[in-house]
Amino acid sequence: MVCVRFLLYFFLLLGIAFSGCISPFDSGIPNSTDTVVRVVDGDTFVISSGEKVRLIGIDTPEVDEPYYSEATYALSELVMGKQVLLEGDTSNRDKYGRLLRYVWVDGVLVNEQLVRDGFAEAKAYEPDVKYQHRFENAEEYAKQNRLGIWGIKTNLIGEVVDYLDAGRYVGETKIVEGFVVSTSKVEDKGIIFLNFHDPYEGYFSVVIWSDDWDKFPDSPDSMYYGKKVRVTGLIQEYSGSPEIIVNEPSQIEIVE
Repeated sequence: MVCVRFLLYFFLLLGIAFSGCISPFDSGIPNSTDTVVRVVDGDTFVISSGEKVRLIGIDTPEVDEPYYSEATYALSELVMGKQVLLEGDTSNRDKYGRLLRYVWVDGVLVNEQLVRDGFAEAKAYEPDVKYQHRFENAEEYAKQNRLGIWGIKTNLIGEVVDYLDAGRYVGETKIVEGFVVSTSKVEDKGIIFLNFHDPYEGYFSVVIWSDDWDKFPDSPDSMYYGKKVRVTGLIQEYSGSPEIIVNEPSQIEIVE
């Protein structure tokens, strides 16, 4: 009798699971559909409910970076005014309150398409990595074919700027070369400086915020000290000194 009851209970649970009420593969975030009413930038849009949606697993240029307008336009072409399927992963929202979703339109995974066309980079944000292998494959395709942002980065090769001349290129994306002669790690402010001149005031420096420290195989302040490097990025000016904010290890190349 006990065995019969156990079997009945087991098959009842199995039936519920297959009906969709319980599923070991369910992310816990139900899929939904909504209409896109506004595109904010290359990886964020607003739906008719007023919620902002951030595409998972990718990163597109910011407003002051090359290819920002092109990436924003590309997303608009894919989703603006259309009904989209929103698929969740593990995290429901980011720290800004935006919904984190994979976005589908007519069977096309928009996140992946933007990467494949060179409008976005694949960027893993743990634990939301369900389709990350697809995004990485798409990025490799875009790189090999020099599409979008990868065409721009390829064209930058050879256009190396000496660190002493970096101030002439504020507002432009360049490759800056020089020796890291000193470093500073300010724990309470969560920032690392790589300095190319002594004294450093008024001269080019690299800034790395604490959110990005764990992306490097070693602490950047010790990893690059005394090395000749080439740094790729947008040159900005802060307190009269040119600087590049580095978010990824790939932006810094050790050349000697």
